[in-house]
Amino acid sequence: MSVKIEISSILARYTKNQADLKAEGKTVGECLHDLARQYPELGSLILGKNGDVSPSFDVFINGESAYPGTMARPVKDGDKLHVVMLIHGG
Repeated sequence: MSVKIEISSILARYTKNQADLKAEGKTVGECLHDLARQYPELGSLILGKNGDVSPSFDVFINGESAYPGTMARPVKDGDKLHVVMLIHGG
């Protein structure tokens, strides 16, 4: 299944200045791993060493949070994922 993935323009430097991307997979996790295969530098930011979404990011499917169980969430052909960088501070 093909899904659209939208990332922040600040991350577009890792994707040849593209913020709207495509990936293949049946789950959010498969799609993110496909995205990481296409853009390894971006993948190393979005995915932690254990292969899950990094705590610095959140994922939305068609505008709704994919949390909890983000990586196992199913996606349909034509869904749109938004990968959002979280702001940390204190």
